[in-house]
Amino acid sequence: MTKRILILVLSIIVLIACREKVEPEADDYVEYGWTLYADRDFRGALQVFQEGLSLDSLYIDGYSGSGWCYVEFNEPDSAIQFFNRGLDFITVDSSQVRFDMLAGIALSFHAIGNYEEAIEKGTELYTFRPLFEFAHDWRIDYVDIVLLVALSHYSQANYAESLIWVQILDEDFTADVTTNVGRAELIDKIGDLQGLQITIE
Repeated sequence: MTKRILILVLSIIVLIACREKVEPEADDYVEYGWTLYADRDFRGALQVFQEGLSLDSLYIDGYSGSGWCYVEFNEPDSAIQFFNRGLDFITVDSSQVRFDMLAGIALSFHAIGNYEEAIEKGTELYTFRPLFEFAHDWRIDYVDIVLLVALSHYSQANYAESLIWVQILDEDFTADVTTNVGRAELIDKIGDLQGLQITIE
């Protein structure tokens, strides 16, 4: 009986030793990248996302993760490059990763003062996902996108459009944006809503 047990144990050891080494795949890297991102280790996350993309250059979430790391680095130009690459590969309009990248690229375009693109991407996101929430950071959601579009319109002197977007968040708010007083009230309201969003976060 003891001999049989010994043979069985040795067989298991041999089987374990003969197993092929399991190499991580692109999705393993990207999943771990998002774990590092959640821990706010953005440098480490970017490195892991890049390793995943080196294995599979079509792995879209790797572009999303890289883009969001550059958002955190306050490098919007680099973020835009990665988001654009990822969006070019999107085939499913309703995918969460598409929404995440639209949010990131809208924020990045606004950061560099390209308000037209910020409006376009923010509006596209809101149209498809009115109650958007970033999959990897609950503090970023549709409220941020609505305020971004409102502020972008305001920055382009599209005051009436800016008011419409503000009213998505506060339908009772009104201002005569044909006057300087009304425009001042509008930008103050945007500031108040941004402050409230920061407080909630």
